[in-house]
Amino acid sequence: MPNWCNNHLTVRSEHDEVQRFKAKAVGHGPWEKPPADEQPSPLNFHGLVPIPADVLQAGYEKAGFDWEVQNWGCRWGAGEAELMDDNGCELFYQFDTPWNPPIAFLKVLGKLWPNLKFLLEYDEPGMRFKGLCKIHGDLCENHCIEF
Repeated sequence: MPNWCNNHLTVRSEHDEVQRFKAKAVGHGPWEKPPADEQPSPLNFHGLVPIPADVLQAGYEKAGFDWEVQNWGCRWGAGEAELMDDNGCELFYQFDTPWNPPIAFLKVLGKLWPNLKFLLEYDEPGMRFKGLCKIHGDLCENHCIEF
């Protein structure tokens, strides 16, 4: 059982770009078919940075775990994700990830969505670290401290 990293993500830009991101972010993970009554996550990593078909075909144990850690910085994507607020030009998400913050995922998003600014505040109380990561295009500024 993993320790959970608490994440608060702000996504900021012009209205249309933010709303396109919001729509693309909604979805279900690829590994299991969701129950018919399950609502899609408002922040689905696979919808934004898709797992390649060959990795999906190989399966989670053989290829998926390593791909997620390498490309997202954590396995499983965003757990218990909630869109806390949408004021048009800013989205505020809250979610958990196992063990680590999804810095690698945000770096990919920065390249895919160069007009968006991402600000991630995270803390992992079990391992006693917290931090702040800013992403805009290729620029990444991450400050992590132990407490």
